[in-house]
Parts: sequence; C-alpha cells; structure tokens
Amino acid sequence: METELKLLLSPAHTKAFIAHPLIQRHAQAAPRLKDQTGTYFDTPELLLRRSDAGLRVRRTGSEFIQTLKAGGGVSGGLHQRNEWESQVEGEAPDLAVLRELVGHAEGWARKALSDDTAAQLLPIFSTRIQRMVWDLTLDDGAEVECVLDQGTVEHGALKVSVCEIELELKSGEAHSLFDFALQLLQDLPLRIGIQSKAQRGYTLFHQARRGDAPAPSSASRARPLLLTRKMPLDQAFMAVAGNCLEQIQSNDIADQDSADIERLHQMRVGLRRLRSALTLFDDVIALPPALAGEFDWIAGCIGAARDWDVLATQTLDTLPPAAISAIDLDAVRTAARIKAASMHAEAVTAVASPRYTALILQFSRWLLDAGWRVGLDQEALDELAQPLARFARQMLRRDEKRLAKRGAHLEEDERARHRTRIAAKKMRYDIEFFQALYGEKSSRPYLKALARLQDHLGILNDLAVADGLLLQLLQLQQGRTRLAPSIAYARGFLAGQTREGQESTRRLWKKWKAQELPQ
Repeated sequence: METELKLLLSPAHTKAFIAHPLIQRHAQAAPRLKDQTGTYFDTPELLLRRSDAGLRVRRTGSEFIQTLKAGGGVSGGLHQRNEWESQVEGEAPDLAVLRELVGHAEGWARKALSDDTAAQLLPIFSTRIQRMVWDLTLDDGAEVECVLDQGTVEHGALKVSVCEIELELKSGEAHSLFDFALQLLQDLPLRIGIQSKAQRGYTLFHQARRGDAPAPSSASRARPLLLTRKMPLDQAFMAVAGNCLEQIQSNDIADQDSADIERLHQMRVGLRRLRSALTLFDDVIALPPALAGEFDWIAGCIGAARDWDVLATQTLDTLPPAAISAIDLDAVRTAARIKAASMHAEAVTAVASPRYTALILQFSRWLLDAGWRVGLDQEALDELAQPLARFARQMLRRDEKRLAKRGAHLEEDERARHRTRIAAKKMRYDIEFFQALYGEKSSRPYLKALARLQDHLGILNDLAVADGLLLQLLQLQQGRTRLAPSIAYARGFLAGQTREGQESTRRLWKKWKAQELPQ
C-alpha cells in the first residue's frame, strides 16, 4: 500500500521550496534529478478506469517500469493505493506479469488484467515530468521520499501543467506527513492535491471526446456508508467523518471546474453533513474549538455564495413575466448573477487559501490519530467502545423528539419554521449516516417522508433568504433606484409563494408524524 500526501505548489514558489530550511535539514543527500516520460494505457471502453485502476509505463533513461495502482482512496489529501511495479522490455505493458504480482485474491483483476484486455490496450494519455527526489529523515524518525514534479499531462494537442509535491511515507506513521506539510505551509502557499496525474489525463481524454459540447458537471455526491451494528462508536465516527471529508474534498471548488455551481453545492452539503456528524457525536467525541471555528468560517464563505447562486439561478426563475411596463425582471436577474459570480469567486479564493489548507491538514491529522482519545479516562474510553446500534437508536429518538417539539410551533412565524427545518435537516443526515444499520427497505418510508418535509421547508427558506438578498441588491445600487420597482415586485411575488406553501407544510408534517422510526 502506497501512502502519500500530495500538495500543489505554484511554479513561482518552486525555488523557495527547493531551498527551504526544512528540506536542507532533513535531506539525507542532495536531490536526485530525473526526466520521466510516462504513458497511461486503457481499453477503448476504459475498463481499467471503471475498475478504479490505473496502468502506466514510465521511462527513466533507458529503463521502462510498468506500474498498476488500484483500490484505496483519498482522505484529506492522503492518497493510499495498492501499487504493483515491474520492469518491462519496452513501452508496452505486460499484463501477464501484473497478474502474477496482484494474485488471485483481487476479483476485479481477473477481467481487468486478462489476455482479452491486454489485446485491447491503447495509449490514452502521457506525462512529461522533471522530477527532483529527496530522501528525508524527519525529527520523529519517519523516512519520507519527498518529490517535486514539474511538467505536463498530455492527450493529443491538449495538455495541463503539473507542479506538485509528493510526500511518500517509507517508514513511520502517516501523521508525520501532515506535520511536515503544516511546517512547510508556514512559509509556502500550498494547497492539498486531490487529483492524481491519471485523473487529470482522463479529464483531457473526455474533453477531447466531447469536442465543443459543454462539459458535464464534475460534482459528486457522498458515497454510501458501510457501518455495522456492533462497530465501536469511535470507529463509526471515523467512518462517518471520513465520508463527509471525502465529499468535501472531491468537490473542492478551487481544485477544478471552479465555476461549476453544482460542485459548490455539493461541497456545502459535505460541510453541512460533517458539522451535523460532529454535533451527533459531540457528547462522546469533542472537536477542538479552534477547528470548529475554522469550519464555521469556511462554511460561512461557501454558504453565502450558494445562497446567491440559488437566488440567481433558481428562485428568480420562478417569477412570471411582468405585465407592468415599469418592471424589468431581467435586470434584476442580471444584477443577481453578477453578485452571485462575485460571491462564488470569493468562496473559491477562501478554499484556495493556506488557511483552508491548514484546516484540512489539521482535521485530517486529528482523525488519523483519533485525537479525541487523548486524556480520556477509562470510563470515557469504555463509552467509545459501545456498539453503534444502541447509540444510533438513542440519537435518532433524540432527533425525533427535538423535531416534534420545534414543529409544534411550525406555523407561528418564520423563525419557528427555520428552527424546524434545521431539526429536520439534521435528523435526515443522521438517518442517512445510520441507514446501513436498518437497511434501505426499513428506513425508506421514514426517510422519504422526512426528506419531503425538509426539502419543502428548504424551498420556503430559500424564499425567505431571497427576500433578504433582494434588499441587499437594492442597497448595492447606491442610490440608483432603477431596479427598485422590479425588486419590490419580486419580493411581493415571493412572499405570496411563501404563504401558498403553508398548506403543503401542514400536509407533509402530518405524513412525517405518521411514520415509525426504522428498526
């Protein structure tokens, strides 16, 4: 299993990195310099890609090395993948040799590495990299291979630049990689690298296939959680928090497709899920206050941008064409889109900042080392060892009681509706976390009723948020009143929609109340 931390660096800062005192202090010798060219292979239907595998033949000097990577994943920038390597005679891979290396235990490999696959292999993309390699011995004794890669990933005429640092653990504990990265971050504006070179190459491959057609959104939803009833509590917490962090990082709006508003939406959902998970477990696992404050900061940045996106691309589109000559709703939409683009750019800047990088590195290290266990007495440790099923049942009952209490005042005012929506959203996330304990069939009716209620309350909340944003939009005109009649019309129409939604709210509330918690 290869374990490495990938960091992105601007070419303008490579000299500062090479001369950095940490590199000089921990390097066992001068760096090794290598010019490497690599070719990645797959079938026309991308069988290896669909098997979550990557196959490369890399040339260094006169030597050819084939490498197969598969499985594993990325969490907080830490890449962990199974890796098999062997020398080959030339530029073509030898799947028969890889079959022997992988063995028969890996079921995916039987088809992916078969003779039929070998006959279909084609070059998909290539890499041209200038590599500097240092062997480091860190203060805690960890042995780390530190690599600076500069070059390009290419597919035909398409290419993308590469400038990244890889810290590969050779011996020691993985937290050493995070500690070293955090030290570098004090002097260098690093970012966490989520995409591998292979991912960038496949992106170019798909771009070439599409031609001039618009690119689909690269946003990704959370993967299903695999929890068991007997799983210890802190093991379940690591799985849940890791799942949320994976969703956040896979939709990193500064990593790729920065203008994709669906990526921003899914990153916001990941942050909301994570904060809900932290609240869910906070009686037994406490997040350090400094990290909690930083999550509040980034959630605020992304949330503000998402609110403007919803106004500009969804809420205002519900407005009917105005029959009044003084109304110019297109001008309101245009002004909202300009503000949304500005807020989106601010969110991208926040995610690209060293402050955000530090947050993810620190939180990932805390997760990796189960930092919440430090200083706990035996009673607290025993509580963390309790089976998940009992805890999950207690928490869902607590969620249900809280939602019922808040919903009793649902129709009183906007604040009561907002509090009910928050309780419904949190309970929905918690049930989704624990869904594997009850099975989809058992949990579906309850979750469906809850989701419909929460989605409806979310739409009403979007209308309330839209009213406040429209007032801000009016203030941004700085005395120019051209949009005032149009904004007043929009606010009045949206207020009417809120009133019309109250009957649906009552109906969906009754449907949720009639459901029984999953068993």
